[in-house]
Amino acid sequence: MPPVRLPSIAESTFELPRSGADSATRSDLPIALGHRYGLLALSAVALALLAGSPHILAFILLTVATSHGALTLTEHALQHAAAPERLRHWAIRGNWTIWTVSFVTLELTGAVGTLTGNSASLIDQWAVTLGLPFYVLSMAAVNADVLGRKIPKPEFSLYLLYVTYFPKFLSGPIERPAFLAVLENFRFTIDWARFDRGARWLLLGAFYKFIVGRLLARFYFPEVADDTLTLSIGIIAFELRVYFDLCGYSLMAYGISLMLGPQLTLNFNHPFFAGNVRDFWRAWHISLGRWFHLYVYEPFRASSVGARWAKYAPLCVFLVSAAWHGITPNFFLWGLFHAGAFLLYANVLRRYQWPKLVGWMAFFAVLLFGRLLFMDDDLPRLLTKFGTLIDPWQWTAIIGSPTETMHRLLQLAPSGTWQMLIAGIGFVLFTEWQNVQRKLPAYSLFFGWRMVVVIAAILLMASNGSEGMIYARQ
Repeated sequence: MPPVRLPSIAESTFELPRSGADSATRSDLPIALGHRYGLLALSAVALALLAGSPHILAFILLTVATSHGALTLTEHALQHAAAPERLRHWAIRGNWTIWTVSFVTLELTGAVGTLTGNSASLIDQWAVTLGLPFYVLSMAAVNADVLGRKIPKPEFSLYLLYVTYFPKFLSGPIERPAFLAVLENFRFTIDWARFDRGARWLLLGAFYKFIVGRLLARFYFPEVADDTLTLSIGIIAFELRVYFDLCGYSLMAYGISLMLGPQLTLNFNHPFFAGNVRDFWRAWHISLGRWFHLYVYEPFRASSVGARWAKYAPLCVFLVSAAWHGITPNFFLWGLFHAGAFLLYANVLRRYQWPKLVGWMAFFAVLLFGRLLFMDDDLPRLLTKFGTLIDPWQWTAIIGSPTETMHRLLQLAPSGTWQMLIAGIGFVLFTEWQNVQRKLPAYSLFFGWRMVVVIAAILLMASNGSEGMIYARQ
């Protein structure tokens, strides 16, 4: 994710109090703790149902306890150190080193796989795969901000709730440490208007994931490498599926949390209508982009190396992002490719006036080639796919035989899938386009009569079974 300033929907105005006593009186403290423990219990039940194993919950608890315990010991050492500022400097560096080495080790040993988008059952995965990529970033950020004296050290129950808060646990959004203040002041309340708004976001997210995303999953052809038509459709479908799945998760998380009270970051902002790679990354997975901006981009620019090579900071960010997705050759290439596209646009192309059609074609070409790098970690097969895509003879055959091409397209999915998919994607993307054109708050145009269409589609098209979680690690 590139280090760019994020849109207003990602901004947070929450400020963390200097201590728990500042935000609650002594008489109110037992009530506050009761509400917090209630929310913790609700999160535990939700995660238990999702995980399907007490060992997973035990591992999560152990991970959080170890992180908080290490933070407590470090804070204690700083209070009694002869040179606390020097020790604090090394403690902050040590925090990032420990988290990085631990995560990289888990990836290299195969305990945690890559985010190639292969479908998987959460129940069949080992404990550390359940939300690990997201809650590791959350804990690392809190620890860094505590050690950097930006926020006070939270109590263990609050720290645990921040990490395991179930609406955001699996796939984000990755809330900033300031979200601790929201959870610290949480109270269970009945607000039917808020519940109604949250339910609408939940339904929209369910439509994105379980209707459109499930239809797109039927066009997943990871083994196909020598057929240009099938490969091209597969890449386009996969790019859309990542959006509808991950955005769907985020919208459902946003809605569920809103029904409870806390407002999460709205994680997407119509990214396909950005028009260029810079604005695309501002609107795609906003909370993750913000995390990389705060904890990778800004520290790099503040370093002695970054002072000399500041304009290449996006390269550092994309390579770190690539390693987070998976330490494999394809993700290394993915990082280089997107960093190159970002730097080319930011330093050269944006200075020129290009025909709008040319700009859109270049933008979508970048998205699709980048997605191909993302979706296949088999390097020889990946290279074969690139060769297939640039084979002029196959493209000539596709263009020169429209009847046969149409027949092959219809055979790629079960009967009726194309019709439902075109209707679903057309409805969503046209509504998103109108939302952008009218400059309305993100996704707000869905909450009029279009919500009736969403509910009807869910009732008519919902089916049993699941294609898994697209961001599940293999």
